[in-house]
Amino acid sequence: MDVERLIKQYEGLFHKVLMRAGVFRNHPEYEDYLQEVRILFYQRAQNYCDQASFQKDNEIGYLFSFLLWRVIDLRRKQTRQSKAIPVLLTQVEPPMHQPQVAVECDLLFLQFWLQLSAKEQEMWMKCHNENESKQQRYYYRKKMQAAWERFIGGV
Repeated sequence: MDVERLIKQYEGLFHKVLMRAGVFRNHPEYEDYLQEVRILFYQRAQNYCDQASFQKDNEIGYLFSFLLWRVIDLRRKQTRQSKAIPVLLTQVEPPMHQPQVAVECDLLFLQFWLQLSAKEQEMWMKCHNENESKQQRYYYRKKMQAAWERFIGGV
């Protein structure tokens, strides 16, 4: 089966899937998403020996839904990663040859600590306690992350 010809035949579907997922032509990563959709389609199509069997098993509505949910998953993943990067960057230790950066980080942490409630301060301590279970520490880390994001939003 000529998969490249099949991809060209379904090109309109790919654009409709992206529009439905909220990725329009003026989106900065439109071409990246379009390429991802083409790859997903290619991977699905290469399992078939001829075009007729592919079209029989993959009606247009089914393909649309399949590709749409994959694009939505990609967007969710990208959103999670874009939210995680600033949090990870704040956890980087400052270089020792720049003591003013270390002092600024300490002052920022002190401000954060002072705005925490007594219960949240206790959660912070439990989060760093090795005697707590992994599940409990994970729970406390999530709570502290939410408090940190609230704090950063207010600074």
